[in-house]
Amino acid sequence: MKCRKMVKRTAISSIALWSLLSLLLAGCWNNKDITDINIVVGIGLERTDDGKVILTVQVVEPAAIQSTSSGNGKGGGGMPKPVFVKSYVGETVFEAVRGILSTVDKKMFFSTAQVLILGEKLSQDGIEEVLDFFQRDHEIDYEMNILVAKGVTPEEILAIESDIDSIPAIYINGTVENTDSRATVKKTMLIDLIKDMGGNEKQPAIGQISKVGEKDVKTEGTAVFRDGKLVGWLDSYETRGYLFAIDKVKSTVINIFADNSKISMEVTRSKGKISVAFKNGEPSALNIKVEVEANVGGYEGKGRLELPEDLAILKEMLEEEIKKEIGMALEKTQKEYFSDIFGFGRYVRKYHPKYWKKSSKNWLTVFSELPVDIQVNAKIMRTGIVKSPVD
Repeated sequence: MKCRKMVKRTAISSIALWSLLSLLLAGCWNNKDITDINIVVGIGLERTDDGKVILTVQVVEPAAIQSTSSGNGKGGGGMPKPVFVKSYVGETVFEAVRGILSTVDKKMFFSTAQVLILGEKLSQDGIEEVLDFFQRDHEIDYEMNILVAKGVTPEEILAIESDIDSIPAIYINGTVENTDSRATVKKTMLIDLIKDMGGNEKQPAIGQISKVGEKDVKTEGTAVFRDGKLVGWLDSYETRGYLFAIDKVKSTVINIFADNSKISMEVTRSKGKISVAFKNGEPSALNIKVEVEANVGGYEGKGRLELPEDLAILKEMLEEEIKKEIGMALEKTQKEYFSDIFGFGRYVRKYHPKYWKKSSKNWLTVFSELPVDIQVNAKIMRTGIVKSPVD
């Protein structure tokens, strides 16, 4: 396991480390040559109209990586592609994994996979079968990122030829990892999804991916599930509100508009906490408290931004914007999707076990009817050296 982690985190993520990759793989597979296996970096799963599973894999071409690393073939038109993509249709995920071997010449090695992309139809039909296979297979890395494709198939996503990275799965995975700087997509690893599918106290939420043009993707938004099935989507603003509430925002930029001015606020610290208020032994309200610290990152307007009353107004506007985004996410999940992706049920189970024991089966109904109390407290830490825009 440790050896496979080294492969994934160092070798596959950089073509320039080809020699290190060869050394590591030689040690991991009993000196078996790298060219004797298919290194899977991306996996896609979709369902056909008649209920079968479409497995798509993106596989690194060792010869192409070696050629790129050594500089051979530069300037020529005959360089091999760094990856190839193959698909196979089977009755189950397990059958498709075995069946795809009929279309390739080497064993598939799945523990190097960076991303798993679930199709929209498969997600709507239910993802229990998918999780069952990935929990049982010993080669799968539980830290692999999972995304749900919207308006496009996983095969189309994995088949892109991006100008940003020669290995598309690495490029896709990078867009998920950089959510720490923007908080507009829900980062979900396989282990997270398995935990959320284990009970009724928290419904799954998975990051959304879509295709932009022929060569790029966009990871923004969240796929909302209920009882293992896709029931709807949150946009980027609703996703950010959701992430604020569940304490998953590390940094983001929020634009504030006032008096013909536009101010970009950089959130540098955030802490979110959810709870459920009880009265007479019954839940009475859903509570969300968020504390943030922010700096003024950009100011487009007239006048100076330095007076205490200006900062007080800015603080209030920032609080209202965050509160609005959280409210939008809750409104949609409560009233439209009936899905507790926030984990209020988990709080009830922990702190009110007697109530949970007798009412857990009806929790989503209770969740959808409870009033909401959202409190946001913001601190403006810095306005910057320049307190007014350049004239």
